[in-house]
Amino acid sequence: MERTRLYIFAAVFFGVALAGTLGFMHVEGLGALDALYFSVVTITTVGYGDIHPVTATGKLLAMALILSGGGTFFGILAAAVEMFLGRREKRVRGQKLDMIIGLFFSQVGSTLVRRLIRADAGVAFLKENLDVSLRWDKENFRKAQAILRDYAYDVDMAALDLPALGKLLSDNSEFLVRLLENPNILEHEAFTSLLQAVFHLKEELAHRRDLEHLPRADLEHLRVDVRRIYSQILIQWLHYLDHIKENFPYFFSFQCRVTPFLAGEDATVRE
Repeated sequence: MERTRLYIFAAVFFGVALAGTLGFMHVEGLGALDALYFSVVTITTVGYGDIHPVTATGKLLAMALILSGGGTFFGILAAAVEMFLGRREKRVRGQKLDMIIGLFFSQVGSTLVRRLIRADAGVAFLKENLDVSLRWDKENFRKAQAILRDYAYDVDMAALDLPALGKLLSDNSEFLVRLLENPNILEHEAFTSLLQAVFHLKEELAHRRDLEHLPRADLEHLRVDVRRIYSQILIQWLHYLDHIKENFPYFFSFQCRVTPFLAGEDATVRE
């Protein structure tokens, strides 16, 4: 929006300057450079006084330029400042949002990804295509995200430890609520949708007495909720890893050492 407004003001400004230049050339008999010079100093209200209109028509044209072009010129300045400040504010908001997403994966998300991947019937396929390493670049992340867009997300509920999953979400209930209350996440619809799905599953699991002996119909109901999270969190997880690789390579190195495809979460550096 700010850029469009700047372009409009700039177009009007140059249009008025061109009309003024041609007008002064005609009514005042000025050369092209002098006419352009006089149009610009008139529009910008600088007015050095070295060139001034001597005809009545020229004076009327100068007044018209001041009234029409002066506001346009200051509109350009205002739009340029607004665009600069808007970009800066957007960058700051983006940094805050990246920090929030990082906190989510550090506290809950990475463990959730690990549990869901290990309950996936296609874990071998995911390991082949999503086992992130230090060698990954932008192209690797792009290909992995393209694969996830068409992935089936086939979760085996029998392989998913629902009591442990329920405890994980319950223990982090207050943390999840605080994330949802943060106004910065509203600008990231995909991440907001993921948080809402996670919170919904937390509520579903919290309102069941025995998560180890659920009827098949109820497991199918929960499977829909789990797949909703799974299909979103893997994509957000890849975005998160891509971000920290570019901005925090030391933390990306840590994430590669605790990848969900490893048997444990030991981050010890080995030769």
